[in-house]
Amino acid sequence: MPATLTTHEQQLVDALYGLLRDSDPARWRPERAGNLRERLVGLRAHLSAMGPTVAALPRGVVDELRAVLEQRAPAPDLGAERLREAWADLRHVTVPLYERLAAALRGHDVHVPSLRPTNYARNVFHVFNGLWALIMLHHVLGPRTLVPVTALMTATFWASEILRRRSPRFAALFQRSTRRIAHPHEAHRVNSATWYATALLGLVLVGDLPAATVAVLVLGFADPAAALVGRRFGRVALINGRSLEGTFTFAAVGVAAGAAGLAIYAPELPVLPLALAGALAGALAELLSRRVDDNLSVPLAVGVAVVAARAALGV
Repeated sequence: MPATLTTHEQQLVDALYGLLRDSDPARWRPERAGNLRERLVGLRAHLSAMGPTVAALPRGVVDELRAVLEQRAPAPDLGAERLREAWADLRHVTVPLYERLAAALRGHDVHVPSLRPTNYARNVFHVFNGLWALIMLHHVLGPRTLVPVTALMTATFWASEILRRRSPRFAALFQRSTRRIAHPHEAHRVNSATWYATALLGLVLVGDLPAATVAVLVLGFADPAAALVGRRFGRVALINGRSLEGTFTFAAVGVAAGAAGLAIYAPELPVLPLALAGALAGALAELLSRRVDDNLSVPLAVGVAVVAARAALGV
């Protein structure tokens, strides 16, 4: 049954998410420190106004958050470099607390946005996965092995999801092995790699290799490019934490990546129209992804768009 948040609880969650998002190292500017500090004061005021009882949030996490914000609040008189380090330290400690609050609320069917911190290792991993999938599709797996191997890989990922929920030891090992590339919320939710494997299985079951080619390249290249640009230069907010700058970058990089893949592996097809259809569908799916992981929604949306575009063009 959905939990009911009090006004102060809702304001606390919203303010904490905004503070952690805007104190991301990619967004850091010394001139923003004053604004961040004002928002930190407001966040502590929300905690004070909540009093000793809470309706939906875990009491222990709220108390821990209150202590962290009181003890680790950056002093205003620090130099620029030490101030940046102090905010990074506060953020490092606070992000797991936010994700614990978010996980508890999602368990009550309350939507809470996921933090997606700047993670250059994850960006590189995204590109690697796109290229790896491309090689598997065109150079390793043949028509007879493509579906069974992808199905086996997907089943293995889902088995690991079940195991880490039943075995704390395996869950801890999994967290340690993926800590450099995983987003914080993936400690409490299905891992993005599992959703990506599921999307790949859906793509190969459709049996349209050019569509799968565009899909893996759009996700592999456009998604990390949009994340980097959106966090660093995003000024015009759209929805679900996305920005106009990031979405435009997604579409542009997606067209380039998809067109390059088709030019190499399916040059007989109308490269640019198909790449454009896939990239725009992927950008829209990424923009609208709220409860669904975009590692699932983006490849499937790209694949469906390319298949539909091929049918419309009669190719």
